[in-house]
Amino acid sequence: MSYTKITLRYAAAFFDLASDKGIVNSANEDMALLGNVCASNREFVQMLQNPVIHADKKNKVITAIFGASVNKASLNFMNLMVRKRRERYLPSIAEAFTDLYQASLGIKTAYVTSAVELADKEKSGIMDIIAKLSDKKIDLVEKINKSLIGGFVINLDNFQVDQSVSTKLKELKKNFEKNLFTKKY
Repeated sequence: MSYTKITLRYAAAFFDLASDKGIVNSANEDMALLGNVCASNREFVQMLQNPVIHADKKNKVITAIFGASVNKASLNFMNLMVRKRRERYLPSIAEAFTDLYQASLGIKTAYVTSAVELADKEKSGIMDIIAKLSDKKIDLVEKINKSLIGGFVINLDNFQVDQSVSTKLKELKKNFEKNLFTKKY
């Protein structure tokens, strides 16, 4: 995934802080929890992005939701983001932190999008394709997009392998639009 400079800087700073304190695993779990809450609760994200809501109220909401379940350093980081008016970046900071954590363990995330859920045999074939692109351990994230019609799209870092039927149809349509016939009389 691509991140903004602000997102990467804050995620890296918190990762460094967690490394110094020896709580990287706990902080990763906390950021994963924050990411899950943001992904599943649209109202929470809207509250974070709303400039009308005062920072104190946002901090109270964050403390009420995460106070009992996250590390104190993670809670302080989230509250600091609110005080510095960077709370709208918290969802992507959580994602960037998880990516940094996985990179530190030598794991890369690959995204596979297909029209239907993949069978185990298909997953292993895709993992073979991905193994050729990267020498690191791969965490495979599956997504379903029915508009692909069939096939799959693999995204790993800056690489994309598109073997979807919809892309093949678009290419075929482009080729038919070219008029290769010329009159010779």
